[in-house]
Amino acid sequence: MKSKQIGREKADSSFAELLEASMENRQETRPGTPVQARIASTRDKDFIFVNTHLGAGVIPKSQLLDQDNRVTVNPGETIQAYVLSRENGELHLTLFPSGKAQRAILEHSLQEKLPVMGTVQKKIKGGYEVVLGEASAFCPMSQMDGDPAVGSILNFLVIELSDRKVVVSNRAFREMEKERQKEVLQHELEEGAIIQGTVTNLLDFGAFVDIGGLEGLIPLSELSYKRIRHPSEVVRSGESIRVKVLSIDWKEERITLSLKSLLENPWQGQMPFAPGDIVEATVESIKNFGVFARLPDGFSGLIPMSETGLPRGVAADKEFHRGEQLRLMILDVDRQREKISLSLRRVQDADARKEYEQYMQENQPEQKEEVSSFGKALLASLNQNEKS
Repeated sequence: MKSKQIGREKADSSFAELLEASMENRQETRPGTPVQARIASTRDKDFIFVNTHLGAGVIPKSQLLDQDNRVTVNPGETIQAYVLSRENGELHLTLFPSGKAQRAILEHSLQEKLPVMGTVQKKIKGGYEVVLGEASAFCPMSQMDGDPAVGSILNFLVIELSDRKVVVSNRAFREMEKERQKEVLQHELEEGAIIQGTVTNLLDFGAFVDIGGLEGLIPLSELSYKRIRHPSEVVRSGESIRVKVLSIDWKEERITLSLKSLLENPWQGQMPFAPGDIVEATVESIKNFGVFARLPDGFSGLIPMSETGLPRGVAADKEFHRGEQLRLMILDVDRQREKISLSLRRVQDADARKEYEQYMQENQPEQKEEVSSFGKALLASLNQNEKS
């Protein structure tokens, strides 16, 4: 008798567990339930196949196409999605508030800070009209990151919800993603790592690069081994580049990157000129200690004030102008310090000596005679310059 009672208790317990599991499963698959969907396949014409903790499911492919009808996700990626229904054991999911799930999706987004995808419908007074599936929403100007074009599909967080209006924020989503990515990078990013990034902004002092939700800076000096005046000489906004992580300061949220570290160092290879060569150059900048000039193949060098040929006390900016073409002599190439010394004075001296030699050749006396007074004066001047 006792054994039968124990058997009934076990049966009752098993039934209760099954009932509870069934109720939990029904609760989890209620329309609007948020799930993390891992992309399994994108090959089907109409659906994206995914896996979730509730089982396999599908998302309409149209929800994950860009304006050029290209799929915006890859197998292995995980995205935020919401349950619409379960049919024949398969989950039907959506990224947009729609149907019976519309209100529940909006509430989840508000309460749990879960993103919903929306399309920028038009720009209106004070902000943007955004369509979230079958729901219309308003995004204030201050809550939009940038100025997106009409038709842009973006992620938003619901920040205000009532029966009459839905207010969303793209900026809040971006800030949340930035914090999440920061946590990921704090565990994964290391100094010396080589990573992929996208150039986002070019300023006089360097180029900012998005490395996955966070921005790092490539200082001007780390863009190229050659002297440049602006980052646009090396990279362009929107360009995808590989960079090396030089330093990380999480307290100041400062990441310093280098493009130069991944380039071949031209100072270690064959140089296009040697000391004593005379080359064409362009004045880049004028300082109180000398003049910087751009040389062939993008190298730059300095003409010290003592080699400009100017009298002592005369300012360089009075005699030289940016963009001016000069003939200069290579005085020294310091590979270790990556510096080139130039001279204008010695080119002028070389030109004067050439004129003297030409004059003497053209005025060679038939018989042995003394050099003319002009020739003596010219020769004395050249010798004096060489001594100095």
